[in-house]
Amino acid sequence: MMFKVLIVDDEPITRQGLVMLIPWESYGFEVVGTAANGNEAIEKYSSLSPNLMIIDIRMPGMSGIELIERIRVSDSSVQFLILSGHAEFEYAKKAISNNVKGYLLKPVDEDELIRYLQEINTKLVEVLEYNHIKVKKDEENRERIIHFALEGERLDEFKYCSDHFLEWNKYRVLLISVDEQSNSDLMNLKNSFREFFEEGNIGTVFIYNSYIGILLNDELEFNGQYDYLYKNLQNVFHNNYTHFTAAISNPFDKITDIFAYYESTCKLINHQFFFDEGYLLNESSETAIKVEIQDSQYEVEQFKMTSVVDKLLFAMEIGDLSAIKRICDEVAMWMIDENYSENIIKKNFIQIISSLLNKLMYEYQDIRETLSNVFTRVFEIENQPKIRALLSFVNSLLAEILEKMDVKNTDVLVKKMINLIERNYDKNIKLETLSKVLNYNRAYLGKLFKDYTGEHFNTYLDKVRIENGKNLLLQGLKVYQVAERIGFSNVDYFHSKFRKYEGMSPSTYRKSKMMN
Repeated sequence: MMFKVLIVDDEPITRQGLVMLIPWESYGFEVVGTAANGNEAIEKYSSLSPNLMIIDIRMPGMSGIELIERIRVSDSSVQFLILSGHAEFEYAKKAISNNVKGYLLKPVDEDELIRYLQEINTKLVEVLEYNHIKVKKDEENRERIIHFALEGERLDEFKYCSDHFLEWNKYRVLLISVDEQSNSDLMNLKNSFREFFEEGNIGTVFIYNSYIGILLNDELEFNGQYDYLYKNLQNVFHNNYTHFTAAISNPFDKITDIFAYYESTCKLINHQFFFDEGYLLNESSETAIKVEIQDSQYEVEQFKMTSVVDKLLFAMEIGDLSAIKRICDEVAMWMIDENYSENIIKKNFIQIISSLLNKLMYEYQDIRETLSNVFTRVFEIENQPKIRALLSFVNSLLAEILEKMDVKNTDVLVKKMINLIERNYDKNIKLETLSKVLNYNRAYLGKLFKDYTGEHFNTYLDKVRIENGKNLLLQGLKVYQVAERIGFSNVDYFHSKFRKYEGMSPSTYRKSKMMN
């Protein structure tokens, strides 16, 4: 390391002569500037922060002694050498009282200056090493105190009452989680964060349970400055790390309360799956997805996997990608509201999509290859880092299948409904369910259907069922078996519907056809 020198003398020849007199770098110094008087010297001292100033004792305006006295008011570390053409003892005594390292007579003797430089270099190196050791020890002490507080140990006031960070009126904990980093990486990061947080008395950096933590001075009022903090974190990570998660606690008054706020901040990081990326998590953070759950049954019933799969199947067969997305969002939101863990949510989505694929595999033999390819990727759901990424991945899988499905007349809403009825007449199809899947008003959807088919939705469904029932009756199935096959859970209800549309009972219909 080179120490900086500022030369102050009112004679240009003397200034230039000193610059050229010796090879400064050979003795660990570099001349960073010169000044012709006291006022100029003060300006350059402020901008250059020299370690050594060589000053003429007699200058017009402000004398060298006055210049030294002014600088000594705020800086006790800078070293001084006095230049003079006069060897008056009184001047020398006053200079020595201001902690001046040496007194050189003009013209300056090269060897004498070199001896002073060697002494001053030794002194500055010692001070530098001492300060480094002191800073390191202070850092270790502060981190040890934070560890004591986190582990609930009794703090000895004598140990820490003089530490500046413990004199703050309010604190916050900021925690940073870095993916798959070694201990040496964490130490390097900790040192980088210290440059920003500790030099400005903003906070104290520590490592605890593989988190990088910062105990913040909340007198600086970080509430509302989360973007500012996050950008500074990004600056540290920019060149070396691609992904990190950070969270900040609410403020607290005593360092001994740190553990509770550390735990709440850990919880935010552990639940990072539910939040978007790119900002500092805090207690006011909302989950990444927020949808209005349209089916009230989601709120009161226990989670039913089969119901979700059926809804998705309807949406797939209708060909409505927006309905598919909405159903997945609602299911995710329901599980989040019920405090399902990240792991359970992922397992449930794997089960939902796998069950849906099994149903589609049975119904759509012609796209088995596409369905098999999607099947091989279902377990990639486990690798999705965020809930939004998970939903995006699931939607992309279903969209890929939808492109291959031969859904008849999918451009016309009612034709989609007719196609659905023809495929699923044996299931519990309701206009109300379809209206929710399609995100249409029930009455409006019913009117569209009636205008297009000339029949009410339920009438049309009944007639499709009865027509399929007639075929089954002629195949020799018993009446109750036919009723179950075509979606009537009650055989008496089937009887009444059959009489309504055919004018006779199911048994009579079969007999009449067999006689012919």
